Amino acid sequence: MQQLSISFSCWTIILLVAAVATATDVFPEDLNDDCIIDISHPIKNFIPSVDSTINPEEIIKVHLGTITVTSTFNFSSHLGTNVAAPSYIFKNLRQTVTVDSLKVSTLIGPVLVVQTPNNSNITENVLRSLSIPREVKRVIFKTQNTDGQLMDKRDYTGFTADGAKYLVDYTDIKFVGIDYMSVARKDEIAAVHQILLDPNKGIIPVGNLKLDQVNPGFYSMNCLPLRILTAAAPVRCILVKN
Repeated sequence: MQQLSISFSCWTIILLVAAVATATDVFPEDLNDDCIIDISHPIKNFIPSVDSTINPEEIIKVHLGTITVTSTFNFSSHLGTNVAAPSYIFKNLRQTVTVDSLKVSTLIGPVLVVQTPNNSNITENVLRSLSIPREVKRVIFKTQNTDGQLMDKRDYTGFTADGAKYLVDYTDIKFVGIDYMSVARKDEIAAVHQILLDPNKGIIPVGNLKLDQVNPGFYSMNCLPLRILTAAAPVRCILVKN
């Protein structure tokens, strides 16, 4: 008798295991590492940063004790993969709408990775051309920043003000990820952040995502920042293949 070969996605396997566990009171198995893609940049000395005041050679200092090894850290809240809160651009919210107040439910859940056209910023026209389904709440934009290895360059792809306004006015997106240190074009940083970080909109932007191993499509995402009362913070962001 010929055997049937059936291929399950990572989450299908998890659901099946969970169903069996519920029926038999067996603890469910761990997630397979092959299903996980870490899209965070490691924090290390010499990592690119928008903060030029930090000495890239002194981000991490290691101290060798007689028994243990410890480290001290000296880096910007925007170093590595990072998230911004409304207080980043709205100074009157400095003491209230900080990273610890961001909705965790927005940072965990299904996410769509889209590839943007080369030689184009994320404008209104680009967003229209991507035809992102209205029900999508989280989107990661993979741009030529990844393909061209532009992470430490000043000529990069980012959101324009009209692109940010279109996203806010005509989509239900609440999470925006991008593969550069800033989500905004360098000449529109203030305008883009004022639009995206309007505290009444609830949009969370994450920058510096490492997307070289990520193909466009749907994933499950977990992207949690350090729980600190600042305007920005490093995050550990992972995708799980569906």
